[in-house]
Amino acid sequence: MYSMSILTFLRSRGIGNWELGIGKNLANSKFQIPDIQSGFILLEVLVAVAILGAALAVLLGAVNKDLILASQSKNLVVAGALAQRRLSEIELGGFPEEGEREGEFTEAPGFKWYSSVTPLGIPGLNTEVRIVRLLITWDEGKKDFEVTLAMSNLK
Repeated sequence: MYSMSILTFLRSRGIGNWELGIGKNLANSKFQIPDIQSGFILLEVLVAVAILGAALAVLLGAVNKDLILASQSKNLVVAGALAQRRLSEIELGGFPEEGEREGEFTEAPGFKWYSSVTPLGIPGLNTEVRIVRLLITWDEGKKDFEVTLAMSNLK
């Protein structure tokens, strides 16, 4: 089997180093890039920047919304835990007296609680039932979490 390099084959066909651009600098070779204006025009750059800006605005908006939702979720979890603790305190205090009360949570600044205890009259029931409504607020009262509990004096 006979093997021949591509360079040897081209030379056998009468194509020399000069036509191949071998031994010359690239600027003078036949393989140089045609003389056209290369690069981007201003309009292409502006369109690319506008597309990137729009994509970044959408991305930042999504991240901002995620942060807001995460903060709201955290506040709901905190409010639920505070409501559970306050209801435990009411239950441990015995049968609650009728009326309204309010206070602030020292361990969670910005969270306040409001409770109201009202009687529930059920005819034929041999025990007294009271409805305890507990409202936890935060964000200066703009957001709230409410829990309602029925308690009886049955022992």
